Amino acid sequence: MKKGDIKKQEIIQTAESLFCRNGYEQTSIQDILNQLHTSKGSFYHHFVSKEALLETICLKRAEQSLDNILKKSEESQSATEKLDILLTAMIPLHDEKLSFIMMLLPIFILPDGKSFKSSYCDSLRIIFHSVIRDTIDEGINAHEMICENSDVLSDIIISLTNQLWVSMCDIIIKNETESKETDLSVLLHITEQYRNSVERLLSVPYGSIILIDIPLLKGLMDQIHIHWNTKNTKLLKEEKT
Repeated sequence: MKKGDIKKQEIIQTAESLFCRNGYEQTSIQDILNQLHTSKGSFYHHFVSKEALLETICLKRAEQSLDNILKKSEESQSATEKLDILLTAMIPLHDEKLSFIMMLLPIFILPDGKSFKSSYCDSLRIIFHSVIRDTIDEGINAHEMICENSDVLSDIIISLTNQLWVSMCDIIIKNETESKETDLSVLLHITEQYRNSVERLLSVPYGSIILIDIPLLKGLMDQIHIHWNTKNTKLLKEEKT
């Protein structure tokens, strides 16, 4: 790896660590530079802004999500099962990503939050598109799925999956900003609608696509609520002092 590439990776890793620990808004470019003991010129050689750096981090996260699940998906007994594993991995709502999720949710509230959500969805589409398309082709060839254009269909299914997790995040954010716990049944109802849509597009039996692991989602909602309240309590104490 070239020296410049090593420095870029160091910036990405350091920034992600600081963003997750201190919050995206609370972390400045100077904080990242101080941690790395490097200059602004070094930073701007690789990234035009903090926003561009965050987008790169999200792209890397999408790549990691796919890499982490590829082996499991390839061991699947059917193309439909493999597709479900891939779509589930696409959704950035898993307990092992809690610190990353807790960094993302406050960003979604910012004025540029909508643009950022769109950017992250694009990253997921870029990383997952080809493997999802190939899996749909596999399902068509095995007569598991009945559809024509796998390239177009993969885009539609990825868009639906992105819409699902973004909608869930919006609900979670609304509830947490109102100091309310998220009703799991509401999230399940939304998931059911998207799950049914994907199954119909693929012409696969009901229940073939899951998208969300319910026990894991429940545990994650509890953790988000605890972390969100802890963070707000800490901020209130700091304001009083």
